[in-house]
Amino acid sequence: MPRFAYKALAALAAAALVLFAAACAGTRPAPAPAAPAPQTSHAPQPAPPGEPPSAGPAWSEEGEASWYGGDDGFEGKLTASGEVYDSSRLTAAHRELPLGTLVEVTNVDNGRSVRVRINDRGPFARGRILDVSREAARRLGIIGRGVGRVRVSVVSMGPSPTAVPSGMSWTVQVGSFADPDRARRVADRVRETGRTTYLEPYDGLSRVKVGPFPSREAAASALRELEDAGFEGIVVPK
Repeated sequence: MPRFAYKALAALAAAALVLFAAACAGTRPAPAPAAPAPQTSHAPQPAPPGEPPSAGPAWSEEGEASWYGGDDGFEGKLTASGEVYDSSRLTAAHRELPLGTLVEVTNVDNGRSVRVRINDRGPFARGRILDVSREAARRLGIIGRGVGRVRVSVVSMGPSPTAVPSGMSWTVQVGSFADPDRARRVADRVRETGRTTYLEPYDGLSRVKVGPFPSREAAASALRELEDAGFEGIVVPK
C-alpha cells in the first residue's frame, strides 16, 4: 500500500478516536433514584400532669398494670365516680382518662385482652399506669404476679369532666388508703418535701392530699415536683 494511504488511514483513525472520546465525555450515568423518605410514626404524646389525654381515636399507652380488690380494704367502698367498688366487675382506675371511658387492655406478654370501664382514680404506685379489678386481672393472667405489662387503648372516650367554677381551689391527691396508718406514713413522707399535706376521709378511706392551690396550673406544677421526688398523684378540685 502506498505511503500516502497509510497516512490517510492513520488520520482517519485518530479522528474516530477523538469523536468517540467526545461522545463519552458528553454522556453521564443516570442519577440513582432518591431514597424514600423515612416513615415517621407520630405516637400520641402524654398529657401534661393533671390534664386528661386527647380524645383522639388512636390514643394508647403501654406500661405496668396492677389490680386491687378483695382483702385490701377497697371492696364495697365508693370509687371516684361515686359507684360502689365491686372487684368482680370489669372496671379499672386511671389517673387522667375521663371517668366512663371504655378501654381495651392487652397483656403484652401473653396476648390476653379485656375491655374495662374507667370508674376510679389511680394507681398511685410509681411507674404504673392502670389498676384493674380482680376479675379483669384474672382474665389478663396477672393475679399471681400482681402486676403485668399492658397496652391500654381507648375504645370510647367518657364524657368530658364538668367545668370547674372559676375561683375554685385545687389539690394534688397522692394516694387513697384503706389503712389509715399507711396513709399517715405517706403524708409524713410528702411533708418532708416541704408541702402542706392533709388527710381527707372518704367513705372509710383516707386520701392523702397536698395543697390547696389557687389554680389547676399551680397544682400541676406541684405534681411535677412531687413526681421528681418519687411520688405519683392526680390533680383534683378541692
